[in-house]
Amino acid sequence: MKIEVLYFSGCPNHAPAVERVKEALRAEQMSAEIVEIEVLGAEMARRQKFLGSPSIRVNGLDVEPEARSRDGFGIMCRTYADGSGRSGLPSLELIRAALRTALREARTPRSGSVPCRLFIFGGSLVAAVAASLCCILPVLAAMTGAGAVAAGVVFDRWRPYLLILSGLLLAGGFALAWLDHKKACAAPGSICAARPMNRWNSIALAILAASVIALAAFPHYSGAIARLVVRQPRPLPALPSAGLSTVAFQVPDMDCPACAVALSAAFRKLPGVVQVKLDVDSRMAVLTFDRSTENAAALKKVITDAGFHVTPGPHSSD
Repeated sequence: MKIEVLYFSGCPNHAPAVERVKEALRAEQMSAEIVEIEVLGAEMARRQKFLGSPSIRVNGLDVEPEARSRDGFGIMCRTYADGSGRSGLPSLELIRAALRTALREARTPRSGSVPCRLFIFGGSLVAAVAASLCCILPVLAAMTGAGAVAAGVVFDRWRPYLLILSGLLLAGGFALAWLDHKKACAAPGSICAARPMNRWNSIALAILAASVIALAAFPHYSGAIARLVVRQPRPLPALPSAGLSTVAFQVPDMDCPACAVALSAAFRKLPGVVQVKLDVDSRMAVLTFDRSTENAAALKKVITDAGFHVTPGPHSSD
């Protein structure tokens, strides 16, 4: 807890105000830092929102709730309601009430649902990652040489449901954060009412939402990412057409651009392959190869070793 006593030089009530704060702390059996701030001139008075000397703030809030919305800042003496009259010092009870309020707000998490919000937002992020694993895992597999490029195919059938779940969790998290904020700001003079949701909280929520959206949309730009990070082994050789054959494979679970890029890199490692055409829309892999060094069975094995299925079989032409 931080207590500020603002004053200007020569104010007769400065020192008594500090003593009254200490008395209130003793009465409440509390300890806190007391910072004395001398206000030097009208410009500083505006910056500090100085309502007159002495002004006492607990955790940034004036001890007089009615004064928190005032904007008459300047170098002047200040008075406080004291029974039927006015006094140059806030009453002991007014200071004690401000201390108790600050302590209560410090001990009680705002709205009590911060862990719940973190869980919901975290769940939204995890669901978005899971929804895009069908395209994330092939990129990772190709980068690390782990082999199973089609490792994420199992997630593809769950993608629509995971996207819906991610969207619902994200929307629910934002709704809960907004309701919690409104509830915390409902009490007049509360810390939240005096300090709206700060810019950094808003930026953090915006970054989270952008991350979820980017992850959910990953399959749409996964091909470009895969081309950037997956190392292409070598340029394909130019060979006379007399010794070449073309084979086409139907690959029903090659439904992601990243899968096609990673599978293309696997084919290009074979010395006899001279052309690779992979089409995600038709799920077709069309390969041109040198019959003296490769065969259709070896090419099919590249597909199955990557974790994909081949149906109903290859179609070749010389």
